[in-house]
Amino acid sequence: MYPDYDFSAVNAHQFFTEESWDSFKQIFDSYMFEASRAWIEENEGSSLLETLYKALDEVVKLSECEIYSYDPDSDADPSLEKGAIWSFNFFFYNRKLKRVVSFRFCCFSNLVAEGFLMDDSSYEEDGEIFDDMDM
Repeated sequence: MYPDYDFSAVNAHQFFTEESWDSFKQIFDSYMFEASRAWIEENEGSSLLETLYKALDEVVKLSECEIYSYDPDSDADPSLEKGAIWSFNFFFYNRKLKRVVSFRFCCFSNLVAEGFLMDDSSYEEDGEIFDDMDM
């Protein structure tokens, strides 16, 4: 994506939804609850959202930004990785500074974390992954 990209172009509404910081915060708080809780424990009370806000503000000045979300069909999402259950894509665009920050967060299946979905070739049929398990 180029910094001079005009998000207000006629067809942009087909791909992007205009958001506000409050809507971003609501989505973030809802879906990143566990990560935020772990962050607070590791970083002595500083919230993940506050840290993210400071970092974004430093780069793109959030008060001057347009915020867009991108929620493609999961089958057509080029950035969705194997094993991802859901993902959210946001773009923070400062027209004056000609800067775009792309921010994506997603959730992976525990099977990916345990390495089960990493190698497609080892499981020819869906059922093979469960062959050695008592069910």
